[in-house]
Amino acid sequence: MKVTGQTSGWKKIVILAVILILPGFLYYLLEQKGENRYKNLPIFGEKVLTGTFSNRMGKQIPDTLFHQIEPFSLVNQKGELVDVLANDTSIAVVNFFYTRCASFCKHMNDEMNRVAERFSGNHLVGFYTITVDTAYDKPEVLREYAQAYDPASKKWHFLTAGRDDIFKIARNGFLVDAVKDTAANGSFIHSSSLILVDSKRRIRGYYDVNHPKEVDRLIDEVKLLLVQEIRERSPYK
Repeated sequence: MKVTGQTSGWKKIVILAVILILPGFLYYLLEQKGENRYKNLPIFGEKVLTGTFSNRMGKQIPDTLFHQIEPFSLVNQKGELVDVLANDTSIAVVNFFYTRCASFCKHMNDEMNRVAERFSGNHLVGFYTITVDTAYDKPEVLREYAQAYDPASKKWHFLTAGRDDIFKIARNGFLVDAVKDTAANGSFIHSSSLILVDSKRRIRGYYDVNHPKEVDRLIDEVKLLLVQEIRERSPYK
């Protein structure tokens, strides 16, 4: 009985040691000699050095201006004007399509739906599917098209013409092509990527739905970006 009691005591000591040491070990994995080893997602678009510096962890880091997408307003499938990327507390996944598309659009929106379902309970993630065929894709057309995806339950807007020009939004904001196909009547050329945007309206990733596993990578990187955003807002970063 005495041996059993000693064994039990040692087990308690080992468990206590693990509880005390593990947080420090995990911290060491993320931080080494004051340098953060956490790998951030890339930021796409033009980058400009401002000539100023910020102090981080005792080091002078050059300040950089990154490409940012200007907020814009379009009309959704309910006929409501939606201010897109106006909320600086949420991230977004965006894609371009049109309802008469005979190529990859349905597959793209099926994949978008997979991501939207995965984050339907997270109020920090929004979804925007933008038609490039604004003459045909009126709100009522989008509403009928979107019914199969139940967008209201996923913070997902299907968008058409509103206050701003969709082609300029695609080209100047999201840095992707969106043009009318002059070789085929009623057709358009547009990106096959889902685009990840952070709360500062910076592009953090492109995920081509025509390549296997790209959307799985998007799901993982949405999770990573959510953690990254929480870290950046922390007063202890």
